[in-house]
Amino acid sequence: MLFLSYLILAGGLLFSAALLTLGLKLLRADRMEGKKSALRAPSVLDAILGRSRMTEDWIPDGRVKGGMVYNHKENRLEISGRLSTDSLDRVFRQNTY
Repeated sequence: MLFLSYLILAGGLLFSAALLTLGLKLLRADRMEGKKSALRAPSVLDAILGRSRMTEDWIPDGRVKGGMVYNHKENRLEISGRLSTDSLDRVFRQNTY
């Protein structure tokens, strides 16, 4: 029984540390870069599922990785776009070398 309480305490500490890390990253995020990336992916679900817009007035955008996927339900090829890791690094101000 004592082991279970320690296990629950350790899990709670790990969860709170993850939330604290996420909160600090969001506080330090570059808001302008975030808004620029948000224009390409209107919702978080669109960014995850690869439904980001790749072009603006027929001009390709470097923030979005484009590609094609095969939709098995519809039996057709579809254009897929997701935010690039470089654009996410710019939002969260990570150094890229």
